[in-house]
Amino acid sequence: MSKSVHAALWILAISLWLACGVRAQTNTNIVAVAFTTANPTPLHQGLGGFSTDMLDNGLDYGNAAFQQEATAVSPGWLRYPSGIADNAFNWKTGLTDTNWINTFYSVTQSSTDTNLMWDTYEPLIGRGGAQFTNFAGMAANVGGAEMVVCLNAFTDTNTSSATGFAGFASSNHVRVSAWEMCNEPYHFTGASNYFTNATDYANKMLPYRNAIKSADSNAVIAVFFDDPAVNWTNSTWNKKLGQYSPQYWDAVTYHHYPQPGGLTNFSDLMAFDNGVLANQAASYVTNYLIKLNTNANVRYLITELAPVLGNGGGPSLPTGSLYGGIYAAEYLMRMSTLPQMEFVGSWQVADQAGIYMTNKNRIAVTTAFNGHYVTNTDNLNFGFYLSAQVCGEAIADWALTRSTATYSTAVGTNGPTVSSDTNGVATIPAIYAQAYQGANGRRYVLVTNKGSNAVPVQITQDGLGLTNQFIETFVTGADPSATNSSPLNSPVKIQTALATNAVVIPAYSVVRLEWTVFGVPVPSLTLTITNSTQVLRWAGLTNVTYVVQASTNLRSQWNVLGRIASAQTSFSFTNWSPDAARFYRLVVP
Repeated sequence: MSKSVHAALWILAISLWLACGVRAQTNTNIVAVAFTTANPTPLHQGLGGFSTDMLDNGLDYGNAAFQQEATAVSPGWLRYPSGIADNAFNWKTGLTDTNWINTFYSVTQSSTDTNLMWDTYEPLIGRGGAQFTNFAGMAANVGGAEMVVCLNAFTDTNTSSATGFAGFASSNHVRVSAWEMCNEPYHFTGASNYFTNATDYANKMLPYRNAIKSADSNAVIAVFFDDPAVNWTNSTWNKKLGQYSPQYWDAVTYHHYPQPGGLTNFSDLMAFDNGVLANQAASYVTNYLIKLNTNANVRYLITELAPVLGNGGGPSLPTGSLYGGIYAAEYLMRMSTLPQMEFVGSWQVADQAGIYMTNKNRIAVTTAFNGHYVTNTDNLNFGFYLSAQVCGEAIADWALTRSTATYSTAVGTNGPTVSSDTNGVATIPAIYAQAYQGANGRRYVLVTNKGSNAVPVQITQDGLGLTNQFIETFVTGADPSATNSSPLNSPVKIQTALATNAVVIPAYSVVRLEWTVFGVPVPSLTLTITNSTQVLRWAGLTNVTYVVQASTNLRSQWNVLGRIASAQTSFSFTNWSPDAARFYRLVVP
């Protein structure tokens, strides 16, 4: 048996549009951003990602144009299928089950939630379903994003279905990084509802946990704790989970939707959210959840967040705005300092807070449903564009997806402040910064500016001011409420420049600074084949991360087979075919 194998290292180059040139600084009121490279804190590579509730319109996971947009956003993980709409979703068919919708309504009496499920019924049939294998293909094609599965244990009541799901993923070599037990179960409690209380929830999820573990003993099971937007110290749900024994779960998952009451003024909403960043982000884990979970190895996931309200990331400002991007980026940065954090990300990748579209092509798939046929929508014009929020979040995600550790980082106290309450009393620094150890021979510093004035900062590494040139990637604008509304009307754009110390951090901005620490040499690759299993091995650096890619034609698309941990020097896979040449390469992201 012979096989043509091509192995090459493709180091992705960053293409710079020098929009602002090299910035000269004369301001003497410079804020220090100082980090130390000794004793870095481990970071889960790919911390930042998105929910992917793509069930109620014509957009399919396999849409190449959407995948291209999503790749630019650098998701470290994606969630399937996500949200309330999946509470009647059948993973086997990729469709919404009408009997399950009716069952859900009979239990919850919630017309709002059941209407969300009905909205998915016709589109899913018209486009042929939201298949898990197609979702896995999308995750691979956008850079090898990890996958979180939200299990429907509301209406899919046969635990053998969970066994089958986990077994299907395992047998098809699709790695699920975490299995969430239901979506926001704390909303469906009461004597006649799905769960009497959190104890009842934990009891009912245990058989699903056992079912998944029977198919995959290494599966990570995550149970839901409450949204920190509630008064978490008095959360009965959280207290009962904290008292539950034994705590069988491997991970804790939760969503965070701040509740600003009747606030409508944008400045008030920003001040409110600034307070959330300071008081409800990392502290919810460090000061509260860790104390409730007795297993020191428990990991934490935030699979939905937004600057305001639990409305599915809709148009309620500041969601979708420039400030929304600043909020999301800084939220990620703050959570990245916690080694227990596995995933953090926004609701969701395909809406006003993510990659949005001028035409969802729902009519195309509902027409197909009514005509009793399935239509392929991949070639339809969706008019994709990046929302203002995802532009800011993407700047942070780029570094988080390419880094393996955080450096201890301090910001000088001489900088401007911004309001962190609506009374105009409490304040927090306008500048927040965090440095990262890249897994690609680079270092990164992320900086947010929540204020209306530009601020010069001096980047200091191990006590010395850096004298090298930085690649600077940023979003900024004079109006923090600015939003993008179409490909031709997107005032908030990702920009690039070159900069040296001191660097001016523009008003209302997210900024990423990066520079090369060492070059990555081309590794030496070998491939061995036993039965249907291939093993790719290499001799190269063990302190960088590689992405393994494959293709059947050097001129065609390269598919991601996996993202490799920095110390790993081999990769096994099973896409062997004796009938076609295969080419492989390692990419440093």
